[in-house]
Order: sequence, then structure tokens, then C-alpha cells
Amino acid sequence: MNVRFRSEREDWVQAMLAAGMGCAVMPEFLPRYAGVVLRLLIEPEVDRTISLVTVAGRRYSPAIKALIQLAKSYHWGLA
Repeated sequence: MNVRFRSEREDWVQAMLAAGMGCAVMPEFLPRYAGVVLRLLIEPEVDRTISLVTVAGRRYSPAIKALIQLAKSYHWGLA
């Protein structure tokens, strides 16, 4: 693969895509600019690991408690 441009700014990448300046691999549910077309990547399969890390023994604020419970209750599509 010959990478010509890299950016952490999705808006810059999408502006270049909308101008017809290439292709990109981006999250499926990212809001898309007008003129940017979604094509699903089937092969190779892409996956990632997401971790929620906390400090052992630390008291959690109500917001952090709610986030942890939400993460535990969400079906992450694991086999």
C-alpha cells in the first residue's frame, strides 16, 4: 500500500475523499460528508480490542459507576 496522506482529523480525510482524492478505511458509523460513499470491507476481516481500565481500590464517582455498568451490560458481539 502506498500511503500518501495520514491524519487523525476525520474531517480532513473526508474532505479529500469527497474531492475524489483517494480512499480510506474509517469507522462504519462515522457521520459522512456529502459525496463520500461507504463500501463495506469484507476481506480481510477487521477487529479490535477495547479495554476499560480502572485503578484497583479507588472509589468510583456515580458517572464512572454508570459507565462501568453500561459497558458490562452491553453485548459486544463476542462469540
